Amino acid sequence: MFKAGEEWLALPEVFSNLDFSADSTPASEEDVEGQIQLRATRFWGRLYIDGWPQTIQFFRAHFGIEPPLGRKTFVFAEPRDACEDLTNAEHLTAEHVLLVHRGSCTFGSKAKIAAKTNASGIIIINNEPGLDHLPGPDAHDIQFSVSSVAQSEGLLLEAVPNGFGRPLQGYLVPINCENSGARCLPATYQERKETSHMIEGGTLEVRDKEGKSTLRAADVPLEYLLAHYGTMVPGALPLVVAKPAEACQPLENSAEVRGKAVLVRRGSCPFVKKAEEVQAAGGRVMLVGSLHPYILRMGVEPRWKGLNTMIPVAMVSKRAYSVLVAESYMGGSVSFTEDAESSPGADAEAKAAGQEASGPGRTNSATWEPLEKLAKGEGWPRSPAYVTKRYGELKEQLHGFPDRLATLEDAYARKMKEEGLDAHTEKQANKDE
Repeated sequence: MFKAGEEWLALPEVFSNLDFSADSTPASEEDVEGQIQLRATRFWGRLYIDGWPQTIQFFRAHFGIEPPLGRKTFVFAEPRDACEDLTNAEHLTAEHVLLVHRGSCTFGSKAKIAAKTNASGIIIINNEPGLDHLPGPDAHDIQFSVSSVAQSEGLLLEAVPNGFGRPLQGYLVPINCENSGARCLPATYQERKETSHMIEGGTLEVRDKEGKSTLRAADVPLEYLLAHYGTMVPGALPLVVAKPAEACQPLENSAEVRGKAVLVRRGSCPFVKKAEEVQAAGGRVMLVGSLHPYILRMGVEPRWKGLNTMIPVAMVSKRAYSVLVAESYMGGSVSFTEDAESSPGADAEAKAAGQEASGPGRTNSATWEPLEKLAKGEGWPRSPAYVTKRYGELKEQLHGFPDRLATLEDAYARKMKEEGLDAHTEKQANKDE
């Protein structure tokens, strides 16, 4: 089915290249050809973009071929509707996928014009709510990838190049749901590896008006985690504290906030409400200060409530928030370093290559969720003696990460108190053994 104006029409079966009943049995890791064949039959997928806080669902069109393999750069067509020859065609290569607005001409016309360039595919952004498998009877046999994304998420993609000047790079990955429907994963093992360590956070650098770093050795690193909504982080921005601090109502200092990284204290209202107020005041980034040593990836339910947030949203620890607030009063600015280098298993690989290990895990949810559980009294051994042993092991692993250590120390003290024991006494007893 497809929509023509206000009328829903049926697309003749001969005009669809999609087979919704195709076998979804996964191919083995050794069967690369089988993986590629499976990938070619998938009719939906996810767009994984570097630094983006969540994946974006896409639908394949009824015409054209499967999405291109490998890492691509996503660029907007000029003109945006791609209903005439593109003025930026000379800059396009096979490493590019075009983002195009729906409207003004047929989907097939857009695909034909895009295919005249060296780009490897086109993603059409819907101009109304919903997501469709787009029809293209006037371009049925085109050997070119054609997909579509929802209007709300397409608008988010457009907000970043215009606002921050950062390239959109990542993967267009067909997803296979096994026959049981229990698991939905990238159809190829290669794409599973490429998308398994996407950026969820990183560290902050603070500089004064002269561009000099103001952080002491004891302050670093200042870690942050992205929310599950919003957009990717920008370059350096001046710091400012929201007034009121919890940003649960229109900001009183909107003139100061515009174009800056806005510090907001956690509490009193949902995270997405805070983001709405910061965005309405013209803030470019919202940094939420936790009430605890630990940080988490903020979410929103239902998911659509976060799709109007066009600014990056991240959480920092209670300690980091205090440091940033102090720096904001001195006219400091903050910059973001995305954590893309280290990953689970990277230390072993580094050691095998004779290189220095990167540390105890990335700044992501896989690192922080176990610490959050410990802070809530979960995940500890049953025996107090083994609790203390586990504490000692983790303390050694987390050396050099002040917020992680503070979370552990606080969690251990709470656990010992629950057991009716003194944490300091237990630590000393453990040393004396």
